[in-house]
Amino acid sequence: MHVLYLLVLTILPEIAWAAPPPTPAGTLFQTAWALMVVIGLILALYGLSKKRFFLKKGGNHIINVVEVRPIHPKSSLTLVEVRGREYLLGVGPDAIHLLAELNQSSEPQKQATDFSSLLAEHS
Repeated sequence: MHVLYLLVLTILPEIAWAAPPPTPAGTLFQTAWALMVVIGLILALYGLSKKRFFLKKGGNHIINVVEVRPIHPKSSLTLVEVRGREYLLGVGPDAIHLLAELNQSSEPQKQATDFSSLLAEHS
């Protein structure tokens, strides 16, 4: 078997030698193609993780964060809805404080649609 291999290599010397050196354009094309494939895989995994494809999540949410408004680099006002009731929370780096419960009255009231009007209404 080895003799046959050596015979083929001596008869056809171009098989014995490595491929011709790559051209700069060919190398650039191969590098660009590999980079596009890697970036495509990263974007695909990012998109799947945003849709929570890997982690199944139930549809019944009891606590919903309606809006977060930063007021300082480490502090924010957060509007949270829990079982139909809204709470305005002050969230800091060390603690969370209840600032106001926004749905205390029993009579139906006109619901404000944006955070600024809710804040102005209860301050």
